[in-house]
Amino acid sequence: MAEVIYKTKAECLKAIETLKVIGMEPLPWMLQQLAAFEAKEAETANIKNSETPIWDTLKAHYPYGTMPQEKIDCVESTVEKLLEEGDDAEAPGLLLGKIQCGKTDTFEDIIGLSFDKGIDIAIVLTKGTKPLAEQTRMRAKRDYRYFKSSDDLGQKSTIVIYDILDIWRGLRQATVESSKVFIVCKKETTNLDHLIDLFKKNSTFLKKKKVLIVDDEADFASRNYKMVKQQALTDENGLPIAQDAEIEMAKISQQIDDFRKIPEFCRYLQVTATPYCLYLQPQGDLNLNGQWIKPFKPRFTSLVPIHEAYVGGKEYFEDSKNPDSMYSHLYHQVEKKCMDVLLHEDKRYLNNTVASGNIYGLTYSLVSYFMATAIRRIQERETKNKDYKTSFIIHVGLDKKNHEWQYKVVMRLIESIKKAVLDDDQSDQRIWSAIDVNYDDFVMSNQKGKDEGLVSIDMPSKDDVMKEIRAIFNPSKNNYHVQIVNSDEQVANLLDEETGELRLETAATIFIGGSILDRGITVKNLLSFFYGRNPNSFQQDTVLQHARMFGARSKEDMAVTRLHTTAIIHKILVRINDLDNQLREWFLAGKDQNEQNATFLGFDKDIKPCAAQKIKPSNAITIKKQTRMLPVGFWTGTKKEINKTTEKIDSLIENSANYRNQDENGFFEMDKETVVNILKLIESTYVYDKKYFNDDRKNDIKEMLCALVYCTYKSSDKIYALHRTNRNMSRIRENGGYIDAPDDGRTDTQPSRAKAIDAPVVMFIRQNGEKTIRNGENIGWNQAPFYWPVLMTQENIEPVMFAIDQGKKGKVAVVEGSDILDGIDPKEVLRLTFKGDLEQAFGKEGDVVEQQESRSLKETTASKYLQKDENGNWAKNADVPFDEAHDHGIYSYNNGEFPFLLKPYKYMLLRNRHDARADLILLELTDMDKWEIIADGDINEKGDLIDHDTQKVLMHCTDTIMDKDMNKTVHIDKTVTQWIIVFSIKKVLKFRKNAIDWDKVFGEENEDE
Repeated sequence: MAEVIYKTKAECLKAIETLKVIGMEPLPWMLQQLAAFEAKEAETANIKNSETPIWDTLKAHYPYGTMPQEKIDCVESTVEKLLEEGDDAEAPGLLLGKIQCGKTDTFEDIIGLSFDKGIDIAIVLTKGTKPLAEQTRMRAKRDYRYFKSSDDLGQKSTIVIYDILDIWRGLRQATVESSKVFIVCKKETTNLDHLIDLFKKNSTFLKKKKVLIVDDEADFASRNYKMVKQQALTDENGLPIAQDAEIEMAKISQQIDDFRKIPEFCRYLQVTATPYCLYLQPQGDLNLNGQWIKPFKPRFTSLVPIHEAYVGGKEYFEDSKNPDSMYSHLYHQVEKKCMDVLLHEDKRYLNNTVASGNIYGLTYSLVSYFMATAIRRIQERETKNKDYKTSFIIHVGLDKKNHEWQYKVVMRLIESIKKAVLDDDQSDQRIWSAIDVNYDDFVMSNQKGKDEGLVSIDMPSKDDVMKEIRAIFNPSKNNYHVQIVNSDEQVANLLDEETGELRLETAATIFIGGSILDRGITVKNLLSFFYGRNPNSFQQDTVLQHARMFGARSKEDMAVTRLHTTAIIHKILVRINDLDNQLREWFLAGKDQNEQNATFLGFDKDIKPCAAQKIKPSNAITIKKQTRMLPVGFWTGTKKEINKTTEKIDSLIENSANYRNQDENGFFEMDKETVVNILKLIESTYVYDKKYFNDDRKNDIKEMLCALVYCTYKSSDKIYALHRTNRNMSRIRENGGYIDAPDDGRTDTQPSRAKAIDAPVVMFIRQNGEKTIRNGENIGWNQAPFYWPVLMTQENIEPVMFAIDQGKKGKVAVVEGSDILDGIDPKEVLRLTFKGDLEQAFGKEGDVVEQQESRSLKETTASKYLQKDENGNWAKNADVPFDEAHDHGIYSYNNGEFPFLLKPYKYMLLRNRHDARADLILLELTDMDKWEIIADGDINEKGDLIDHDTQKVLMHCTDTIMDKDMNKTVHIDKTVTQWIIVFSIKKVLKFRKNAIDWDKVFGEENEDE
């Protein structure tokens, strides 16, 4: 009798009883299955009776076999830390995982164990899109399916799952008392208002419940700040008074903070792969304009273990450097010109798609993708009998109009590839050359994968691959699809309800989109990623979240997966991966909890950790190589108050082990513990108070200590010390600013810089602390000797950033000039910046002038000057024929006739600075028919259109046109120009002169800061 697999214990028992009826003994495999069913029942009974039934059930049903011990440790230690009591218990914990490495699965387990440990309600805050909220809810229903409502009185745990939009009007108390509640809430104002109303008004009994907030993608939307517009203050002379810059939380951030204050017991877990702005938050509670904000900086960090199937930065940017590795074939360079074409609609490329050398990188990537898809479909069909479906992401920019343009180009290129393949037209080498090169590349990467033991599967023949591609392109099936994804609705329609991944319905699916294709979106079987986001300054958290190619990927897929991007972007991606590894190295080395509670984030000139608005209240400190750090602006205690401490510092320095072994410049090694102790003693001799105007400098020594932690971590705790005595440096400069150079440049600073190569130097400079009277004012000290330390960081460190407090340095002056537009419709005013003296250029208020002011049109600023039609395109002048064949957008020469409609401004408001120091002038413009529009395009020797103002490249006019035999011809399209708008001015209506004495307001020191 052939073995049968029984679905239930009842089926198995029935089969055994049937055999007994006819006088046969149960077969061994029947008994084995019965024993397995009974063991499962026993396990379930044990789980029901355990202290943590939800957690034990989740472990028992782990979908990938036995749950790894390091994952169990991560969940259990995180819950233990979350639920502990103490002064800082309400500060968040952080669950830190790599991009698409299983963070959702882990935080669901954490919620489950937290339910077992007494949490009543879990609230999951999701990124503010409907698809991701729904995805989170569906995922929770699937993963918590063992805890559905039941009439079984023996069922120990029930989990009910809601979206806040469905329950905000109220929850039944009986439901909450008998169940654990899981609520999904988008980080969106209406959803968060509903969450607050549920607890505060509609079901007030919830305040007494124990609440756990899980903030998914906690660095996104959860903590943003904005500057508050202040009422201008003036002194007795009518001059603006310098004020502290007022900062308040952005709306969503404020709502989250407001909610955290409602439950009597509330714990907060942040979840992200990009924690940079979280670590740069102020430590502890934050006082913003008299309002206390809950702490946001993590008090502990738990690392999500990386599973075996994970592919991420290591493979893409580290293993790929090894030429013998399969991963060395991942990166394929695309020329920047190709990205530029995809970011600016230019219809000539629709006529010359496959022939254009400028977009050959996109042609190559499409051929590569269809070939990779064919290879994997053959392999999966032959080994697993599966109909394999794959995906390709094109992520070049945010503008939705550009996505439409990219779609047109991609469709035109696919038609060319399709025609060449279906017709078997081998004469068109533009396509077949890419086919040959790609196939050879796939053969090599697959073979290297075999040599490394990563894959064992064979490569199909080229003939079989081409046959499969023809099947994909077969007109009767058209088994491929190109989809624009740039809205919530589009994503919602594409998401698979079971997995939360973008649904693949054809053999090959190409997704074109922008920011909607980042956080939270998982794309299955991704074989190609065409990436061209290239801002002026890269933000590490944003760029990493674009890496949709990371995640659980099969090694067979990786053998044919490709990343197509420019050399510049690839270099940035490699550097970002290095910086991210540096952060994780810090944790894995056990350095995340130190006496200064600082976390160090790498950065460089091209890469910022995060957007500035996320860390406005933070005093973010940077540590760079060979940089001096020292306290400034402090006052000291009296001789009676600090003399014993200073003498103790003398003793610690002079009695240190290596003090007698100084080199020729006076340097000697000192142990870290002694240096830290001395710096803390020095700090105790300083006085900070508002009456000394120095209370904003009180953390200077703490910042030095943090920097020392990082520098000594890199130097294996090695420090060089320098001891100088009998110094008489004053406290105040002649201009009133604080002196910040106690070290002599020649005898102290230069030798320290030469010494600080692999280890930092700390200069202990003993000041005599005497008074110095100038013009009746003491610009010196308090008649008490003291130490003034200087830290010189070493040459061999990576630059990092950290934040320890909420202190703010510097002042901001506010100048209110809105009254200059009283009685004028703001829509009729063109606002611009002017370089120079406005009064000298245009005259005084009331002057009649015959002046002109010109501006160059470019895509980044065109919206200031041009009207748009109902479709969001630049509105065309119906009286001017448009040269459709040479449509280059706003750079269209159009046979010398300006084709667009200008905005009908009546006034121009000019300011000569971007900050509060600006002068303002309001000008009345002449009628539009007196304005001039001039074609002033300059094409340089390289064939690029150059910006009239900046001399930067506006667009590439040169293309290399290839015929079917790959013969190349250089073509320069000269039907382009940059238009200059010359506005005619009639009169100076109003003038506001900024008469502030900025040296008085700020002081020269603050100017320098």
